[in-house]
Amino acid sequence: MNARKALQIIAARCSRREYSSFEIRAWLLRRELTEEEITSCMIYLQEHHFVNDERFAMAYARDQFRFKRWGRLKIEQALRRKQLPGELVARAIASLDDTGINQEETCLYLLQQKAGNLKEDDPYKRKAKLFRFASGRGFDFETILRALETLDKKERERDA
Repeated sequence: MNARKALQIIAARCSRREYSSFEIRAWLLRRELTEEEITSCMIYLQEHHFVNDERFAMAYARDQFRFKRWGRLKIEQALRRKQLPGELVARAIASLDDTGINQEETCLYLLQQKAGNLKEDDPYKRKAKLFRFASGRGFDFETILRALETLDKKERERDA
């Protein structure tokens, strides 16, 4: 594939969805373009605002938090896998506070759903399963503990 055709295809893709520079570069590499062609394509895409890593990081963090209900740690890890600079990742994670969605409320909601599906009777094993589930979703230790305490309190009130 020649560079002009690859640029047309990737520009069309970028106009429909956000991509990181890393993803674009990897796509262009798979098309067996030379390093010079890849560099010129990347410059064109950035100059014409098809690719913007900051915009990508903010959108990615917001969408994963809102739609997939991932915690900060999992989002941060995913952004780092896309080889974004640490400063950009930190800003994207910090921007999650502006979404109006609380981490603890989200964690509690997920734990309530998971608790309804668990068939474990032993309270220690049940709590361990819930903790592993929440940590796998990327929530930090303190958030999980507070959500588990709230969940225990709600379950005790319901049973009383």
